[in-house]
Amino acid sequence: MKEIKFSVKIRATRLVEKLVPEEFVRFCHSADTMESGKSTREKEWTGGRESYFISEIDGITTLLVNTEVPLEQEKLFNIRLPKALERIKYLAENF
Repeated sequence: MKEIKFSVKIRATRLVEKLVPEEFVRFCHSADTMESGKSTREKEWTGGRESYFISEIDGITTLLVNTEVPLEQEKLFNIRLPKALERIKYLAENF
């Protein structure tokens, strides 16, 4: 599996669980560390999943997202995911 680390305030490590180039990717959360890796909050994120499906029909691109996050993180994810998707849309339409 390919490991991807996202560098944000909360350090997150995800594994690419499945990849179909230009169609689908599923990430499995493997760790969530804070304070530059000095402490680990394994139980809060480990095991969560994110799946992204992309398709194009008649010139319209659609991105579908499915998330499976621990209940404790659901509220935070519901706040941050829409912001991230807006950023993806902006980048896709402007670059």
